[in-house]
Amino acid sequence: MRTDSTMPTGVGLSCYTENLAGYLSARTPGSTDLLARSVRLAVDPATGAFSHHDRALNNLPGGRRLAYRGAIDAESALAGIDAELAEHGRVLVIADSGSLPWLTGSADDHAPHLLLVDGLGPDGHRHVVDGFTALFSNGSQDPFAGSVSDEELKDMLAFPHGLSPVHRTRNALAFGFPVAPPAYETYQWLVEERGTTKEELPGGPWLTGVAALEESARLLLADMDGDGSRGLLEDIWAAAQHHIFRDAHLLTAGTELSSAELQTVRSSTAKWRELPRVLRFAANSARRGRPRPSLVTGAFATLAELEAAAVPLHAVHGHRARASRPVRTRSHTMQGG
Repeated sequence: MRTDSTMPTGVGLSCYTENLAGYLSARTPGSTDLLARSVRLAVDPATGAFSHHDRALNNLPGGRRLAYRGAIDAESALAGIDAELAEHGRVLVIADSGSLPWLTGSADDHAPHLLLVDGLGPDGHRHVVDGFTALFSNGSQDPFAGSVSDEELKDMLAFPHGLSPVHRTRNALAFGFPVAPPAYETYQWLVEERGTTKEELPGGPWLTGVAALEESARLLLADMDGDGSRGLLEDIWAAAQHHIFRDAHLLTAGTELSSAELQTVRSSTAKWRELPRVLRFAANSARRGRPRPSLVTGAFATLAELEAAAVPLHAVHGHRARASRPVRTRSHTMQGG
């Protein structure tokens, strides 16, 4: 592995969306604004699934979209990745977050993580960019840019036992609306193809706005009472990152806000930033046999109140808050918050 002298500057998004932003920046005009306007939390109470965007971010200009591809062996995967790289100059690949060489310490979990491959390094190896940064309970991850060998890339991309049901759901909904999984999960990447992903969520009803936050609290408390296998803390952490990014974009987009509006957005940002820490404390207390459900319900209640005040600002000041439009499902529509 050879590291570049300068590192990429991330924008603070989740492990899926951070490097998707890098891909879209060279492919979709106004992609930063598009990402900020897309932020919306929708929750399916029946399955505990989360959708973080109100449009299909894999839909590209010209009637094209990003779609998953998979291979059962590493050589076929590298060939497919190289073909996409030759045609489009960049390709998103799905890596194991716990196998990244630039990870300090250890990740909290082995999970799918998007990386951007954008060319060849000076040594002929593939050049990889990872703008994602995060703190974990046992370490941290900083942004990376550099060239990696075939063997290093194979190690990063290997999911020899496939994905868990939770991770499979996250992959399918990583772009906001369902994208079909690949036939093989051992090695995965994304390609551009003709077509458009429908902006319809499966089943339903899905909850948005204040109702989604209330449901998130209920699901999280149920998960804490059980074995924690649904990994809801990670979903809520991703939601927090996206909403912080949404608020920051509003504050830096040249929009004129009143003093009261500025305070509303800053208060929303502060509560989203604080939420993962509060919930991890509550989760650790529950593991020690001292559950603190009021911490969870109180944190979400406060956030719901601030979000109810902040969301209209994004709609009024150019952020078309499609979360206020019906959330389409395959069976019916429901009015979101």
